[in-house]
Amino acid sequence: MVVNSGLILTLFVLIATSLALGFGFGVKAQRLPFTAEIGFSEKQWQFLRWWVKLALIAGILLPICLLALAWRQPSSWVFWGSYLLIVVIQLISERVFSRWLVPSVVVPIGFFYTAFRLWQLLGGFKQLTFSYLTRVGFGVVVLFWLANLIMLMVMAIPTVFKDSESISQS
Repeated sequence: MVVNSGLILTLFVLIATSLALGFGFGVKAQRLPFTAEIGFSEKQWQFLRWWVKLALIAGILLPICLLALAWRQPSSWVFWGSYLLIVVIQLISERVFSRWLVPSVVVPIGFFYTAFRLWQLLGGFKQLTFSYLTRVGFGVVVLFWLANLIMLMVMAIPTVFKDSESISQS
C-alpha cells in the first residue's frame, strides 16, 4: 500500500477530520474527559514557543530543502509534495477547529497527523533515493517527528486529559 497515494491521503484527512470534530463537539458538550482549554504552565508555554520554531525548521524548511536537493527525481516531488500537503492541512485544521470548537482540539489533531507523518516518512525511506546529505536530513526529519509524538504523549495529552471523577462532578 502506497501511503502517499491520493486515496490514502484523502481517507486519512477525512478520518482525522471526523475524529477532530468528534473530539471538539464531545468536549464542548462535556461528554469526553478532556478540557476545552490547554492548561500549560508558563514553563511549558516557553518550551512550546521554542518547539514550534524547531518544528518550522525541522518539519517544514528542511523538507523543502530536501525537495530542492532532489528536484530532478519525480518520486521526490510526489513524496515531499504529499508530505507538505498534509502539513498544510494539519495547520489549517488546527487553526479552524481550535477557534470554532475548543482550543484543546489541537492536541489530538497533532497526535493523529504526527503518527500519519511518521508512516509517510517510513514509506518515503523505501521510495526515495538518498545521497549522504539527504539521508542525514531525512533522518533529522524523522527524529523530530518521533520526538514530537513523544512530547504530545508526555506533555500535551496529560494537560488536556481530565480524570473521570472531575467529569462526573461537572
